[in-house]
Amino acid sequence: MSIHYIMEELVEQTITKHTFTHELKQVREFYKCTFEQCDFQNAELVDLIFTNCEFESCNLSNVSLKGTQLDHVVFNDCKMLGVHFNECSSFSFHVKFNNSVLDYSSFFERNMKRFQFEQCSLQYVDFERANLQLAVFKHANLLNARFVQCNLEGCDFRYSINIHLDPEVNRMKKSKFGQEQLPGLLLKYQLDIG
Repeated sequence: MSIHYIMEELVEQTITKHTFTHELKQVREFYKCTFEQCDFQNAELVDLIFTNCEFESCNLSNVSLKGTQLDHVVFNDCKMLGVHFNECSSFSFHVKFNNSVLDYSSFFERNMKRFQFEQCSLQYVDFERANLQLAVFKHANLLNARFVQCNLEGCDFRYSINIHLDPEVNRMKKSKFGQEQLPGLLLKYQLDIG
């Protein structure tokens, strides 16, 4: 598909195998758009609005989302290394991640109540001070993910791996864990659990 950026808004468009550079800046709002196999790597997606959009098999590594609104946006099979979601607009911030790689990204102080991370790699992700109440981490790899002063109440960590949490510095009432995750909750005590 050939795309001409002469309008401020794209509505119900499917964009496939496109590499985005500076020309994306001419479009400010995307509504019900689907991006398939697009390359956004290192793109400046600043002060944009994405509403009810889907990203399928896209590369969004190191993308800048400063001031950008993500309202009911789904990321499927995406590569999203080093993305600072904490810089997005806090207004109507609601996203869902499926089978995506978000290593080295940041959700610092984000309100992420009821968010879903399904079959995602979340290695070295910063969740410090995030509200993750009732969030679901299903089959997620949380190797060296940072949870400090988070609200994890009712959060579901069952079936996820490499969990290391300190219950003394996070709110965790009614959080769900499988028995295989319990050693990660006791790591700081250096207990030998066999």
